Amino acid sequence: MDGMPDTFMNGFWEWAIAAALLFFQIAGLVLAARVILSNRSTHGTIAWVISLILLPLAAVPIYLVFGRNRLLSYIEARRKVDLEFARNHPVKAVRAIKESATKWGLLEGLANTRMTEGNAVRMFFTGRETFDAMLEDIRTATSYVIFQFFIFRDDEEGRKFLKVLKEKAREGVRVYFMVDAVGSIDLKKPFFRELEQAGLKVARFSPGRSLRGRLRINFRNHRKVLVVDGREAWIGGHNIGREYVGNDPKVGPWRDTHARITGPAINAIQLSFLEDWYWVTREMPELNWDVPSESEGSVEALCLSTGPSDPEDTCTLAYVHLINRAERRLWIHSPYFVPSEEVIIALQLATLRGVDVRVLMPAQRDHLMVWVSSFYFSALPQLNKVRFFRYNTGFFHSKMLLMDDNLLSVGTVNFDNRSFRINFESTLLLHEKAIIETCHKQMAMDFANSTEDPVDPLATRSIFFRLAARGVRLLSPLL
Repeated sequence: MDGMPDTFMNGFWEWAIAAALLFFQIAGLVLAARVILSNRSTHGTIAWVISLILLPLAAVPIYLVFGRNRLLSYIEARRKVDLEFARNHPVKAVRAIKESATKWGLLEGLANTRMTEGNAVRMFFTGRETFDAMLEDIRTATSYVIFQFFIFRDDEEGRKFLKVLKEKAREGVRVYFMVDAVGSIDLKKPFFRELEQAGLKVARFSPGRSLRGRLRINFRNHRKVLVVDGREAWIGGHNIGREYVGNDPKVGPWRDTHARITGPAINAIQLSFLEDWYWVTREMPELNWDVPSESEGSVEALCLSTGPSDPEDTCTLAYVHLINRAERRLWIHSPYFVPSEEVIIALQLATLRGVDVRVLMPAQRDHLMVWVSSFYFSALPQLNKVRFFRYNTGFFHSKMLLMDDNLLSVGTVNFDNRSFRINFESTLLLHEKAIIETCHKQMAMDFANSTEDPVDPLATRSIFFRLAARGVRLLSPLL
């Protein structure tokens, strides 16, 4: 009799463990079927299906956090914003465009907007110069400021921006302050409460308010956008923090690229922000859509906003298209190089056409697994004609692509699966001789400040490094 409670409890826990194992196994099978029915790469599908069926205890929780490749709730929110925008601005309904017969037709179709003329663009290649010019633009605001960044540091550099943004809010200027919940995870509730009390409108981009939504931390808003009164806009690689001006002793000098644009291309930049803001807040701010062409603006520009809620893999398609169009030169800046199979094939074909393909990455590591895996990809036999360089003068964070003397892309996109398929990103595509020549000179200088990899950069590494590079690359769909 005295042993009955123990026997009962032992039996209970045996049944509970068996039920939990059965639950995870069934969940693994259901999720594996979901993966098979989804639009994924072959390698990604195989990896997830095998893991979910054979290792459900580990794979099911990981899939719930990292496995989703589409954010369906965002699609519905974007549809509402676009319909409302088209109703009130039928002439400028950029997402209403379905086809285009221009030379930029495919890119315009992917972006659902025109390559506009009459823009003026200025390039910035250092953090100090970028931040000073941004602050000067914010000081001129009379109506509103859109301030959207993946990472915002509450440090001496971040406080410079907060000081000016609070001043503008006190003047009656509407300030929309949005950061990504994962990228700016260090910012706590008192920080946002301080901004709200100062009159700023605040939003944190998070995949959802429910527990299910909060588990989707794999989806991140990687955009870095500043817009002032609809008159000028900024897009590029800089976040806001001391490291971006080279003041973090652990990182050292910081090399990045940002673009300031004025002209009608700003409308597409603002629409992308409006979709993000509405999805988070369910509010639709009134913005200035009457953006005139610059009298001295000769730059053709298109804003390509991409993300996991696009009906196609927009970012992948756009960059594969650019690679395939290259005839003479394809120079790529990317701090992270973890390309998909489609990109690897496109780069290989470009070298076989005789295109000068160069990729510049940082020598200094930032995210260890991504840095290690980049050696595996740069050592691929398929890419042995691609020239890989590693930047030596500090940390390299620039994101640019130069195609011949014809087109330049600058923005937030890295050459990895995360940027191409998982993150929300923004890219400016620019066509103008002077801008391309400016960036060509800067890129040439960057390559000169770098060391070129040998044909097989893993050959001189230890066996443990080679094993790590080949092992980590298996996680490339998540990196």
